[in-house]
Amino acid sequence: MSKIVTLGYEFAHDYTLIAINSTLEDYKLAYFLNKELDIKLNCNPEGLEFNTKNCSFVIFNYDCLINYYSWSLIANKHIFTSVNADEISLFKEDTKTNYLIDEKREIDFFLKITGDCNTKSIHTIIEKVKNIKGVITSYSIDPLTLKSKDYLIF
Repeated sequence: MSKIVTLGYEFAHDYTLIAINSTLEDYKLAYFLNKELDIKLNCNPEGLEFNTKNCSFVIFNYDCLINYYSWSLIANKHIFTSVNADEISLFKEDTKTNYLIDEKREIDFFLKITGDCNTKSIHTIIEKVKNIKGVITSYSIDPLTLKSKDYLIF
């Protein structure tokens, strides 16, 4: 008689997640975050690719070697057009939207900070982000409350 043993593993979510709603384009938001927070976010040309979603999300990264923080600005939306060659209609292209975190469709960007942040510094970062012209709001999110939190592990 044989026994089957399965092991479950839950990734540690030891990062701070800040949601940002903004009317700014991704590169403009990264520029203003760099200026306001004194960081150096750089665009990752490959993006954050997911084969299951068939899309790539824009991502900007910065690793602070002094404070041992890692910053990532991730777009939550990926808008693309697909051509419908087999359908007979007036419009041959469909515009579709994929979301990185599907249950948070109202969020435009996530700012992920990996490192030892205290509550006071998180509050200061959120206030600085809110002061950027073009940012509607920003607030902290507990990653453990998200269903698709594993998409934020990279």
